[in-house]
Amino acid sequence: MATLIVVKRDSSQHLREPDGNAERRRLNLLLRSAIGRGDYPRGRLPREWELMDTTGSTRAVVRDAMRELAESGVVSREPGLGTRTGVLPSIFGLRAFHGVDGVPEQSTYPRVTDRSVIPTPPVVAARIPECGPEVLRVEYIAVAQEFPGAVSTNYFLLPRADALRDADFGHNIYAFLANGGIHLSASELLIGAAEADLYTAGRLAMPPGAPVLTLEQIMYDETGAAICFSTVAQRGDRVRYFAHNVTAGVRPVDGDAVQGAAEEGTPAA
Repeated sequence: MATLIVVKRDSSQHLREPDGNAERRRLNLLLRSAIGRGDYPRGRLPREWELMDTTGSTRAVVRDAMRELAESGVVSREPGLGTRTGVLPSIFGLRAFHGVDGVPEQSTYPRVTDRSVIPTPPVVAARIPECGPEVLRVEYIAVAQEFPGAVSTNYFLLPRADALRDADFGHNIYAFLANGGIHLSASELLIGAAEADLYTAGRLAMPPGAPVLTLEQIMYDETGAAICFSTVAQRGDRVRYFAHNVTAGVRPVDGDAVQGAAEEGTPAA
């Protein structure tokens, strides 16, 4: 006997969207995806009538979606020149971002702003159980194409990380560790989101209240001991993360395939 499936639309008032808003929201997210992955050759978006034709959206919906993208800085629109992408976000593979498989090739364009020995903060002592009275604090800003993408503050266990006092930083945090003779056996990440406070916003050249990604990382050395605790604030418009999991025996997707735009983007951590 056939089974009748009845699908009901949610009629609760607080979940309703004004007419056309859902279509605008969906188109906006699809365009952001295409832009972030580098789908448009030379960074030039289709014209309005082309988007209307390929998406089935009305002119009003397309114009509203494009206006929102322009106001967010995702695209720029110039009369007679069309619509072009802005600064593209970097795409980081989450596995490589842990740094346990060696030093990733991708640069974060770090500019070190602080390297000093300080009294161990209680929060750091809680994350690195073997901490003594002092830790090495190293802070850097990730800057590419003169756009600050992130600020990262790292607290290292002493005396284990003594070599990092004078080590060359290199192209990312894992190169810095390697230059100090430290290699990781494990890493854990906690990723969240928040509104930028006044001071973080000033450091990242963004308005207070703008969205930022927040990261906490604990790194473990070859012996399995926690050696570093890091806090990171990243501009939400400067980075994307990629993860791909497969079952045993299935060949993984080449991460480079989804990072086509990343080489021209703004690394952010």
